[in-house]
Amino acid sequence: ALVGLITDGDLRRHMDGLMTHAAGEVMTKGPLVIGPHALAAEALKVMNERRITVLFVVESGKPVGVLHVHDLLRAGVI
Repeated sequence: ALVGLITDGDLRRHMDGLMTHAAGEVMTKGPLVIGPHALAAEALKVMNERRITVLFVVESGKPVGVLHVHDLLRAGVI
């Protein structure tokens, strides 16, 4: 199950003493996700609204992929 992810922002916020923290202390818990059958345009809308560049693709509570905004650019969605 996907329990969290570590973003560059998480790393910046914990820069002081970063090496003394466990991943679970630093990570963003319950990140935004999208289902595998969602349209790419829907994923882009979520990314734009939330100002994020990555969405995990989750099916039945398990991660099955990662979608980056650059993937959408390459596919011509934007």
